[in-house]
Amino acid sequence: MEALRLLLRDLWAEKGRNALVALGVTWGTLSLTLLVSFGWEFVAAMNQVAANYGRSILRVSSGFTSAPFEGLPAGRFVELGQEDADLIGRAVPGLRGVSVEHSRMLGNPARYRDRQLNATLIGVEASFGELRNFRPEPGGRFIDREDERLNRRVAFLGHRVRDHLFGEEDALGETIEVWGQPFTVIGVLARRTVLTNNNGEEPDKIAIPASVYRELTGRQRAEFLVVSLRDPAEEQRVERAIRELLGGRHRFDPADEDALDVFSVIELEQMIGTITSSNRALVVVVGLLGLLVAAVGVGNVIFLMVQERSREIGVQIAIGARPRQVAAARLVEGLALTLSGGLAGMLVAAILLELAATIPMDPEARAYLGTPRVSFGVAGAVVLILMTVGGLAGWLPGRRAAALDPVVALREE
Repeated sequence: MEALRLLLRDLWAEKGRNALVALGVTWGTLSLTLLVSFGWEFVAAMNQVAANYGRSILRVSSGFTSAPFEGLPAGRFVELGQEDADLIGRAVPGLRGVSVEHSRMLGNPARYRDRQLNATLIGVEASFGELRNFRPEPGGRFIDREDERLNRRVAFLGHRVRDHLFGEEDALGETIEVWGQPFTVIGVLARRTVLTNNNGEEPDKIAIPASVYRELTGRQRAEFLVVSLRDPAEEQRVERAIRELLGGRHRFDPADEDALDVFSVIELEQMIGTITSSNRALVVVVGLLGLLVAAVGVGNVIFLMVQERSREIGVQIAIGARPRQVAAARLVEGLALTLSGGLAGMLVAAILLELAATIPMDPEARAYLGTPRVSFGVAGAVVLILMTVGGLAGWLPGRRAAALDPVVALREE
C-alpha cells in the first residue's frame, strides 16, 4: 500500500505532463482502433457483397453470329435453352453447377387477394439457389429438385414483391396468382446487396421452376445460362470449352465472340479483390506509421520526464532507497500512464462506433460500408506496444539515474 501511495503521489506531482502523456496514448489508441475497424469492416463488407451474387460465375447469353460458318450466313441468332445447360453440365469439367435462367420482365401480373403488381418472372433450376446464393428468410426455402420433377407450382419471392402483395402478413404457404395460375409461396429472398443485376433487381422478381415457366409461357429460350466454376483460375479454359461445345451444337465458329455473350462475374470479383487488398495494405501501412509516431512521442516524453527527475532520484538513493525499487517505480509509472490512456482510447472508440452504427443510412450504402465494431485484439495490441514503450522509457533512465552516485545525481539539473 505504501508503494501505491508513493506512486500516486509521484503521478500527481507531475499531473500536467502525465495527463498529456495519457491523452497522447488515448488519441493514438483511439485513432488506430477506428482506422483498423473502419478499414477492415469495409474489406469484409465488400467481400460479402461480392459473394452475394455467387462465387466464380460466368453468365452466358445468346448472341448473333458475325461470320459465315459451314455454309451458313452471318447474323444468325443463337438460341440457348435447357439442353445447352444440360450439355455443359455433362461435358465441361471443373464446374460447381449450371442452371438455366428464363426471364420475362414485362406483362407478368401477380395477384394476392385484391393486391396486384407486375413483377419480373424468372424460371430456374434447383441448383440456381446455391449457385447464385439465393438465401431465403427464416422459415422459407428455395426451389428443390422435387419441385422440378413434379412440376410443382411454387414461387420464391423477392422481398419487395412480398412487401407489395402481403404487407405485414406472413407470405409463406399462401397462394398467389401468376398469369392467372395458382402458385404456393415457399420462400422470400433475404435482403442483400449484389454487385450486378440482370433483367431487373432481385427484390422485384418471382422465381418459379424452369419447367413450370416453359409450360406457363410457352417460351423455351433461356435468357441466361448460369455457370459456376470450382476454380476461378480456370475461367478461360471453361469459356473456351463452352464456346467449342455450343459452337458444335448450334453450328457457329467457336472463335466468333459475338455468337455468345459471356459476362464474367469473376472479373468483378478480381477487381473487388484488388480494391480490398489495396485497402487492407493501406490500413496496415498507415496503422504501423501511426503506431510508430505514437510510440516515439510517448516514449520521448516519458524518457525526458524521468531524466529530469535525476536529482529527485539521487535524494531517494541518499536517504536509503534501493536502486532496484527506484527503477521499478519509474517502470510502473510508465506502464500506468500508457495503460490508463489506452483503456480510455478503447472506451471512446467503442462509444463512437456504437453511435456510428445508429446513424440512419441507405441499406445499400450500409452493405458496402458495413457496421464497424471495435477490434479488441487490435486495440489490445496497440495498448500493449505503447505500454512496452512507456515502461522501457521510464525504466531505462530510472535505472541509469539510480545507478549514479547520489552526489553526482544531486548535481544534475
